[in-house]
Amino acid sequence: MWYQKWFVHLRPRPEATGGQVHLVKTGQGANTNVQPSKVILNSVGLQQSFKRYGTWLLSQAFPEGSPTHPSYPTGHGGVGGACITLLKFFFDGNFVLPNPTVPTSDGLQLVSYNGSDRGQLTVNGELNKLGHNISFGHGIHAGIHWRSDTDTSLVLGEAVALGYLRDRAKTYNEPSPYT
Repeated sequence: MWYQKWFVHLRPRPEATGGQVHLVKTGQGANTNVQPSKVILNSVGLQQSFKRYGTWLLSQAFPEGSPTHPSYPTGHGGVGGACITLLKFFFDGNFVLPNPTVPTSDGLQLVSYNGSDRGQLTVNGELNKLGHNISFGHGIHAGIHWRSDTDTSLVLGEAVALGYLRDRAKTYNEPSPYT
C-alpha cells in the first residue's frame, strides 16, 4: 500500500484540495500552482459547506486534521478488501442467510430483518457491504479520503488477496480444485 501511496499515486487528501480551493475562492490563487477544476469550484456541495461553516476549507472530523501521507490507497479499504476476499474463499458466498436480524435503535437487542430483500441476503453480499462500510465509514465520513479512494482500495485489497491465494496454492503437492 505504501508503495502505491508514495511512488505511484501521491494523491492529495480532500483537506489539501480544500486549501487550494480556499486560496482560489479568497483571491489568493497566485499563492498556489494548482488550479482546482471548475466542477469543484462551482459545486453545490462546496457552496453548502461554505454557507454552513463560513469557510472554503473542508470540515474535518479530527481536530488535528488529516494524516500527512497521500490519500490513495486507503489502508482500511486495502485491508478490508483483502480480508473479505479471504473470507469469500472459505465460505459459500451464494449461501442465503436464513433468519437475518438487525439491532434495535438502542442497540441492546436483535430483531428480525423484514426488508424487501429478506430472502436474498447472501454471504458475499453481506461481506461486500461490510468491506464498504469499514472503508467508507473510516475515511469518507471523517473527510480524510475521497470516495474513489475507498472503492478502488477495496479492489486493490482483493487483488492482493487473490495473488496471495494463487501463490499459496502453488506450494501444495496436490492439485488445487480452486480457480
